[in-house]
Amino acid sequence: MKKCPNCGASMDTDVKFCTNCGTKLFSESTEVNTNSNLKSQTKNGSISKPTMQTTRMKKNNNSHSSSQGPIVMHNYWQWLVSSWKQPNSEQNAEKWYGATTILGEILLFVWGISIAINGSLTQMFGSTGGDFTTQVLFELFIFLALVGLGKVVGVIAGRKFSFQEKVDFLTLINRVAQLSNINAIIMVVAFVCCILGRNNYSFAVLLSVIALLIFDLACITMAVKGQNAKRDSFYGLLISVAIALIIMMVLTGIFGNTLKDQIQSLLSSIFKF
Repeated sequence: MKKCPNCGASMDTDVKFCTNCGTKLFSESTEVNTNSNLKSQTKNGSISKPTMQTTRMKKNNNSHSSSQGPIVMHNYWQWLVSSWKQPNSEQNAEKWYGATTILGEILLFVWGISIAINGSLTQMFGSTGGDFTTQVLFELFIFLALVGLGKVVGVIAGRKFSFQEKVDFLTLINRVAQLSNINAIIMVVAFVCCILGRNNYSFAVLLSVIALLIFDLACITMAVKGQNAKRDSFYGLLISVAIALIIMMVLTGIFGNTLKDQIQSLLSSIFKF
């Protein structure tokens, strides 16, 4: 067994790249030979000429940089699969995993709504909503992303009240996303239902509601999960829910009025009021 010099993960001796962070791994014999070659060259005064060993190392580093993308995606996929199998277990993850997953789920949801709205408008009026649907759906994406952000902020406040701990924001998003990663599958199925047509819209809506409930349950779990609470975690949960509701009400007031005006404008242009 050997350890990665970057993240400290343990792996087999024959592994060339770290399976956790993708760092290039060198065997001890290679490092010893490299150091001895450098020392002998320094004594002989020929250090200016690169050896075959260092040239080979440079080539390996170049090939490693070109393969970094697939390794990162492989690690991300492993994190997804592990979270589906054991959502509540501790897992190593890059800090961008959670935020990327949640935003991807929201994007699939909004994209599915776009397909459903344009399909319905085409059947009813013979044309799509055009700029209306583009603008409204963009605002819906921002709204849902900010609502999710507000729920995570509520979890942070609730945990700070109950456990008196300082939590890294992206780390907490990773934990919430890990608990609710089943939503990635649910939203893919809902998106496919929107593509298939109107007969499947109701099922897509049901799946979207289920995904929303799962995300809320993940936030609730993270608000009370832990040991050695300094205060009763039930009150921390109340604080978390209250903050999330306040943020949601504010965002609904901001985005709701804009959406209402745009819908009225669309109806006026269709029926020429």
